[in-house]
Amino acid sequence: MMGAAAESDVRSLATTAAGPLSRPSSPPPAGEKTESQQSSIHAMTMTPSRIRRNMTGLTTASKGPGCHWSRIEDMAGNKPQMKLEEIILQATAETPSGIRLSLVPADDGGKPYLPGQPRVYLDGSSSDPNDALPKYLVTSHLTKKTDRLLKWMKYIFVQTPSYRHIMPLHHQNAHDREIKVDEHPCLHLVWYYERIFIKPVPAYFYCQAFWEYIADANPEVYEACLGFMRSYYFLIKYEVDFELAIEKRLIPKKSNGEHPTYEEWCNFIRQFSVARDDQVSKRYEFGELRLSRLNMASFFFRGKLAFFHIWPQWGSFLTASLAPMLTIFAICSVILNSMQVSLQALDSNFDDDDRWLSLKTASIWFPIGVSLLIAAVITLALVGILVMAVLDIWTGIKTRRLKRKNRWEGGEKTHGVIW
Repeated sequence: MMGAAAESDVRSLATTAAGPLSRPSSPPPAGEKTESQQSSIHAMTMTPSRIRRNMTGLTTASKGPGCHWSRIEDMAGNKPQMKLEEIILQATAETPSGIRLSLVPADDGGKPYLPGQPRVYLDGSSSDPNDALPKYLVTSHLTKKTDRLLKWMKYIFVQTPSYRHIMPLHHQNAHDREIKVDEHPCLHLVWYYERIFIKPVPAYFYCQAFWEYIADANPEVYEACLGFMRSYYFLIKYEVDFELAIEKRLIPKKSNGEHPTYEEWCNFIRQFSVARDDQVSKRYEFGELRLSRLNMASFFFRGKLAFFHIWPQWGSFLTASLAPMLTIFAICSVILNSMQVSLQALDSNFDDDDRWLSLKTASIWFPIGVSLLIAAVITLALVGILVMAVLDIWTGIKTRRLKRKNRWEGGEKTHGVIW
């Protein structure tokens, strides 16, 4: 842990931030570890070589609100369970400083595995190769399957290519969406009719050492984790959202076995809110994504049957797939039957004074009226779809223009008339 002097520096309003996105002014010389550098490892500070993009220097006008990042382990009751250990390697293009970081248990009772995931041991001794720390983090956080589709999404009317297109948890209920907790990173913030999938926050995200380690070990995973946490800034906007997140087990407990308070959570999550799109993975440049659109993009542009099969059995899949075709078949049947009735009525011969003449007239014109009504409804529906498609395209173009100008409000008003 930090000494008293360092602790006061962290809590001050100095320009050097102490959160997971900060770093000192220069990297340590290769192959050397002075006493001050050794203490910085225990203090869990970052070096520029371990972060590819700078998060500092943001202004409220151009990049959004700045903030003072507080140390994650300063959260009350959240004792760090991991620390960093330097491994001296031969300098390469990947590690020009010749130093690579490794996670090890903290001296004061840290457990030998990743916090919140006892299957993943920090020393690499997990029995399953898939639970080795580097592979586990890649599997749990990278969204390459989604990233490959996003460049095609503008062709299928994705309305808001903006990370701000995320409704708070309580407002998901207002849209009659049930929150489904799922650990798959590609399903985070993907919605389908009355459900939305949300990935919970891992417990090791509370640990400052993890952010330093992953920024050094795998910048791709670091960017994905940063974007993921930025999405939670919009998911949990009010205290009612915080309570729902705890109820759904989306927020992990601290090391003392208790959940953070709403104030502690806000102090923790605010440091991720100023991340820019060029600092996160491609997936998190977007907010919520519609599963039907992802399935469509996967089918047309990747040659896959679906991005994610929502139905576990073929019977359920065919039932949902056949419903539109059955609707079209029913409409065509009604029109054909109406035409048949009209033709049969025309072939009927009645005298001018026959009492059934009025029935003949009705039998001719009523089916025609039904057919015209169906045609009008279909035309209005197609026009409505066309108007919505044009609005979606225009909204997407407008949002992309704002993003190119670094206007962070792009895609903010995306949740209907009153929201």
